[in-house]
Amino acid sequence: MRWIPALRICVAASLLGGSAAHAANDSIRIGDWILRPHFSEQKDKKQKEKRLDRCTAQLTNADKITMIYSLDTHYMWTLELSNPSWNFPSGSKFDVSFGNRERGYFRQRVAALDPQLVRVLLPDSLNSFEAFRRLFKLDVVAGGLTTQFDLAYANQVLLALTQCVTKFGMTTKSKAAITAYLKSPIGPAAEANSDPAIVQEAFSLAGAIVAEGEIAKAAALKPDEIPDGVSGDTVWKVADNLFTISVLPKDAVPAEIGDLNDLIVGGNAQKCRGDFFAGAMLDVVESTTIARAYTTCQTQQAATSTYYFAMPRKQGGGLYLTKIIATGVEVPPTIERAIKELDAKVRGVITAALARL
Repeated sequence: MRWIPALRICVAASLLGGSAAHAANDSIRIGDWILRPHFSEQKDKKQKEKRLDRCTAQLTNADKITMIYSLDTHYMWTLELSNPSWNFPSGSKFDVSFGNRERGYFRQRVAALDPQLVRVLLPDSLNSFEAFRRLFKLDVVAGGLTTQFDLAYANQVLLALTQCVTKFGMTTKSKAAITAYLKSPIGPAAEANSDPAIVQEAFSLAGAIVAEGEIAKAAALKPDEIPDGVSGDTVWKVADNLFTISVLPKDAVPAEIGDLNDLIVGGNAQKCRGDFFAGAMLDVVESTTIARAYTTCQTQQAATSTYYFAMPRKQGGGLYLTKIIATGVEVPPTIERAIKELDAKVRGVITAALARL
């Protein structure tokens, strides 16, 4: 695993304007949240260097229960709860209900990391944290305990944590890797593959996914119909959104599939000139490890939200990379929900679609 080095989160004030205030020890305050970077010391032969482990934001409510959002250097999110009066056996697990009256409740397993700290075992942290950005209140119910958190600043906090990692957590090496990726045959500026067989494979796979998933309002775009800045070996329009598939060659992709997430998120962060949020995770589809990422960039002129999904290509090696893209002056919650559901459908049917080829 790579750890991306240090930052000073004080610049979040420029992102959030007057809503951010400096706290002690290189941390900042956004509303009642306290954000800070966490470092580890790495020793080499020449020098001792601080490296970023993660960035966290914590909010303590009236019941003295603290909610902790955390983003590590691979853009993986976690949610934890703590209270100094708790005394759980380390490793114990139990169910907790989360939600509110407007959006309903869901039960989720939590695990005690130590007697006063539990981690919420979110099966899909990427989608969960995208949803947390839109919550204003969150109720937590565990047995006879009911407590509430005011999440009025949640979106600003999650944006600041993303910036904490992406804008200041880069090494010279990682910056060079992202720069190379942006110009590479697998980057966002890459043109469709010149091999007709590869283009046909991508087209056939997209068609099979549309058929297996019974995806309505889907049509392949001709080259002259593809919007500027959109890349893929095949590009489809699904309702008002875009669905692309690229076949990434074996000699151009990272050795580990998870490293592609770092390049995708880092590249998008570098290009975004507005508010940027991202999440990534590794998942499994029928025993195959896949990489997933989500990014959104909001400027005064336009917004773009994209779901990424990459999985190994067995025949010929390399990876399949799918993108679900929504663009506009803004991307409202209804459109976010639509592309999220489309991304889930693609992942759910891709194995059956590959069997059709």
